[in-house]
Amino acid sequence: MSKPTQLTKPVFIKAKQLKPGQHGYNVYLRVEDVQRDKATRADGSTLEIAEALCGDETASVRVRAIGDNASKLIKGKLIAIRNGRSEVFKERMRLEIDRWGRITDEPNAKIETVNVKDNLSDIEYETKFVKVSGRGGAGGNRGGNRGGRGGRRGNARRGRGY
Repeated sequence: MSKPTQLTKPVFIKAKQLKPGQHGYNVYLRVEDVQRDKATRADGSTLEIAEALCGDETASVRVRAIGDNASKLIKGKLIAIRNGRSEVFKERMRLEIDRWGRITDEPNAKIETVNVKDNLSDIEYETKFVKVSGRGGAGGNRGGNRGGRGGRRGNARRGRGY
């Protein structure tokens, strides 16, 4: 019989330690400002969207939440974002909560003030495209859009009179 898996305690970081493209972080934040919106889905149902300025004593950052998580972003509340991700959207970093992440109320967290002057979402990020030679793309004899090799299974149609 196997031994049950032992869960480890989550490690919480400060807002200043967040980097673009980081996934799986845990952070305590205080909600400073919230804007709410509703989007209509193709099936006619509505989806609540909230974007908030949150932070701690080290920095602040924009947080975007949808669905049930959006209702948890309330001005002045202390929250914990668990298993969150940071993305660059319109050249600005923002934190998002996907289906594996969650927001919880954390009234025992200690955040006295929020450093709104050091807003990580004010930093502009630039997308860099790096060309990797010899891998993928339409060039060479492999990869890409099957670059002239006749399709998925070779040259099945060529020369057979179809």
